[in-house]
Amino acid sequence: MSVLRIRGPALPGGDVVDLFADGDRWTDDPVRGAGLTAEGWLLPGLVDAHTHPGADEPGKPLDEAVLRDDLRAHVAAGVTMIRSPGLAGEPPAWFGLDDDVPRAVHAGPWIAQHGQFFDGWGRRADHAELPAVAAAQAARTGWAKVIADWYPEDEPVPAGVLAAVVEAVHAVGGRVAVHSQQAVGGAAAVAAGVDSLEHGMCLDPELLPRMAERGIALTPTLRVLTATLDVVRERPDGPRKDWYLRGTTRSPPAPGPPAATWAWAAWSPALLPMRSSTTPTRARI
Repeated sequence: MSVLRIRGPALPGGDVVDLFADGDRWTDDPVRGAGLTAEGWLLPGLVDAHTHPGADEPGKPLDEAVLRDDLRAHVAAGVTMIRSPGLAGEPPAWFGLDDDVPRAVHAGPWIAQHGQFFDGWGRRADHAELPAVAAAQAARTGWAKVIADWYPEDEPVPAGVLAAVVEAVHAVGGRVAVHSQQAVGGAAAVAAGVDSLEHGMCLDPELLPRMAERGIALTPTLRVLTATLDVVRERPDGPRKDWYLRGTTRSPPAPGPPAATWAWAAWSPALLPMRSSTTPTRARI
């Protein structure tokens, strides 16, 4: 695997520097074999790879005032770019562009099967419609976000349908992010060759090498998922409680290919509360 190298004037001073992506960190120490990947102005900042700003709670519509407040809170915490794999609605034209908000990439509203996901959020489509709906979204925004599974009693999107979604989205130059919180859904997403797997609850660690081979990113959101464990442990026994505890307390896998295992080690406490379906105080178990 080649080492990424970028060069440019580093703000605020303007001195030209070379930065190298060495393993799981950036360094200005030269790395042998690094190829120059890009040049431009370099601004230090954090990236929030999974956030759903703009709504007070799951199911509420996108509110522009809430959205701007959320984004300004990101900037105040040092976040200069966000990735929103799912929003409560199509964002306004200033999203990701105004001077007081982070740069942004997004997938528009979530796309889910009928009868699953939060009422009031996202679009619903049957299996035959999913590829076209996802491709249309990705053609507009670059990403489409599909809810591959939901609660333990719900049927996940079949691997064949997800594969058709991936094919349709890639055909328009887009990428597919998949929400997965069940083992079957995660396996289907990996088999389909999605571009990113979000949350990955109950994901079989044996799939990590395959994910590395196929370039599938894992965004585990572990801090958010584990923050509510004490509350869940006090709830009556039942299938949903068992599922949540099983999906959030599994030990990290043994060391493997860096591209697949980095996410297990690199997570850190959340900088900000996430306004999303995984917000600890509002998670529905």
